[in-house]
Amino acid sequence: MANLHIKARKSPYSDTRDIPRFPVPDEKVPWSVDWSDYKPTEYTSPIVLKNPPWADDCDAKKIEKFNQVDGQVDRTSYTGSYEVDRETNRPKNPQGRTGLSGRGLLGRWGPNHAGDPLVTRWAKDQHNDKQKVLEIVLIRRKDTGESALPGGMVDAGEHVSVAIKREFIEEAMNSNADGAQLIDELFKTATSVYKGYIDDPRNTDNAWMESEAMNMHDETGELTKYLKLEAGDDAAKVKWVRLDRDHRLYASHEKLIQAVVKKLGAYEYWHGDASATKLN
Repeated sequence: MANLHIKARKSPYSDTRDIPRFPVPDEKVPWSVDWSDYKPTEYTSPIVLKNPPWADDCDAKKIEKFNQVDGQVDRTSYTGSYEVDRETNRPKNPQGRTGLSGRGLLGRWGPNHAGDPLVTRWAKDQHNDKQKVLEIVLIRRKDTGESALPGGMVDAGEHVSVAIKREFIEEAMNSNADGAQLIDELFKTATSVYKGYIDDPRNTDNAWMESEAMNMHDETGELTKYLKLEAGDDAAKVKWVRLDRDHRLYASHEKLIQAVVKKLGAYEYWHGDASATKLN
């Protein structure tokens, strides 16, 4: 995922109609490229400006521990040490310019950590002419209408593995405790498949999404046979989806899924049918 971010330069800004990003051509994305005419749009959502518990102070100069664990808040980045502007004390997006400064919809200056669960099993109906096809649990997001992994933000002081499990229960099971034992067994299979920057439409020059993605694979199908899926608060729908075609998912989620497909030696659908699907 070292490619130039694309969704982080999409205009208008996420969840708005009248907040355009300053256009950033590919060659101007890196901070190392001098660009005196760069004038990013300044925007931080009114929700974030109300300073909820999950958000930093509006003044970045009050934060002294960027690139460190600051009390309960982890300000380190999976990408390594990031630059902090000397004048504003604002962190600089390690992937480069986005056309928008401030924090947008994100609470933290700098990295905002998330966890993404990739719960997979082998599809029941296989095709003889293909490698084995995987199924994965996906939700349809209420905010964008896009299909996505049922993940979410890591709370302050929370371990990412705990956050991933919590988010799956909240978003894919609507916090139903009936399947708790099944989930406990399933999550014992967890393996990390990615840690790093996420090309997210909420990203700005000074705040960005990072995630650790973990794969919980049910090899025999027994652990998920009786798993009851029910959409949570942030999801409009949840279901098992066959990975036999492209899905054009939210943010970098398609890349995360492709990593799991390769890890498990499953059918690499992106080389086949190029049509896209959505959760109906």
